[in-house]
Amino acid sequence: MLTIDGEARPGATTYQVRNPARPAEVVGDAPAADRDQLDAAVGAARRAAPGWRALDVAERVAAVTAAASQAAEQLSGQARLYTREHGKVLSEARFEIDTAPVLASLLGSMAETALAPERIDPQQAYPRLQREPYGVAALVLPFNWPLALTVTKLTSALAAGNTAVVKVPPTCPLAALQLGAAFAAALPPGVVNVLAGPGAELAQALVTHPGIDVISLTGGVATGRAVMAAAASRLTPVLLELGGNDAAIIGPDLDVSDELVERLVTATYTTGGQVCMAIKRLYVPRHRGHELADAVLARCEKEVVGDGLAEDTTLGPLHTSAGRDRVHTLVADARAQGATVRTAGRIREADADAGGYFVLPTVVTDLAPDSALATEEQFGPVLPIFGYRDIDDAVAAANGTDFGLTASVWTGDDALADRVVAQLVAGTVSVNCHGMAAQDPRLPFGGVGQSGLGRELGVDGIRAFTQPRAFVRHPAPR
Repeated sequence: MLTIDGEARPGATTYQVRNPARPAEVVGDAPAADRDQLDAAVGAARRAAPGWRALDVAERVAAVTAAASQAAEQLSGQARLYTREHGKVLSEARFEIDTAPVLASLLGSMAETALAPERIDPQQAYPRLQREPYGVAALVLPFNWPLALTVTKLTSALAAGNTAVVKVPPTCPLAALQLGAAFAAALPPGVVNVLAGPGAELAQALVTHPGIDVISLTGGVATGRAVMAAAASRLTPVLLELGGNDAAIIGPDLDVSDELVERLVTATYTTGGQVCMAIKRLYVPRHRGHELADAVLARCEKEVVGDGLAEDTTLGPLHTSAGRDRVHTLVADARAQGATVRTAGRIREADADAGGYFVLPTVVTDLAPDSALATEEQFGPVLPIFGYRDIDDAVAAANGTDFGLTASVWTGDDALADRVVAQLVAGTVSVNCHGMAAQDPRLPFGGVGQSGLGRELGVDGIRAFTQPRAFVRHPAPR
């Protein structure tokens, strides 16, 4: 069901949601909102905005954190549904649901600091700066971690004093609709409204709606460009967390150890590589390149690809056939250009003939640096490994991209780490960790270049949903 003005409402139509591990299996029917329902959701958010904004920050934070806890509790039994519509393994689905109250509490604890008025002169009441909410926020979610991102966006937007219209991902809307409904039920009617629909039409209508004051999107670069172009007609502010072609550099001092390989595999292949901050390119000293590739493949022999509900599955399918086909195309192109392509692990025998969107963990070496696999985001379980002669060459290659989401250097040499970190161009730069292991919700997250605009998480992620307002006062004329 959709959630509009505090009520559960059926969609104008419905559409089928299918299991990416078994595409013939219909997981459920999702409601599809039409334009009238979009108008109703935006109208409800606008009506609720003055009352919500009038609450002080502490009151809003208390309400939002309680709502997140209630939503996670209600969704705790829906991990299997989430795995069936998404494909990710059951343990990851449970983990994502469990993060909801943690994220809300952590972000909520920073809200008063983020939104506190600032005095230019600490001894004077004026001039001062206050951060004001935009009004109604459109929150457009991706498929890969939609539950965690629903909570992240809602907590930041609502704590800042905005109301919201949430657009859940079209291909896995069912659990996100339930999360949004539970969240909304704990708040005044209209503060949170949740919509779904197939394709891009609803999202396009939402981001161009005259009742929307700020847009927050997590998604691909092409989608981000389309949203930015659509928002330009009304000069609606946009926050875009887009893709990455994230590089990791192994320093010349490190041996190829089991611990190093385990961390690299986790940072690369979690959620089947469908993570924006996953390692997408790995740079290794030339004399160690094949050794590390062999070690990664040996570790990946343990991986079992299949239905995420099965106890022995460690990697689920890719989420869509289009995502799988794109990965296959990039790998085939690399092979045609002379690269060495090797896979590891196995597909569960029970799932082999189910038609699922399965891709085995893959390592690619001897890859041309200008190939599509090197320059584009693969968003799948494929790791290109490049050899380098000098660390400065590796840094230059890592920075030789239009993206700039995350990057990492791996070394036991603190001086080398400091030098490389200072040169890497990315929104988040880490040492001896990468991907989700390097993400701290207390810090802002976002990218440079084609990786997006604005930030999520941390104080800056809350402030991103506000606009500064200056206050000046002079003595009254005599």
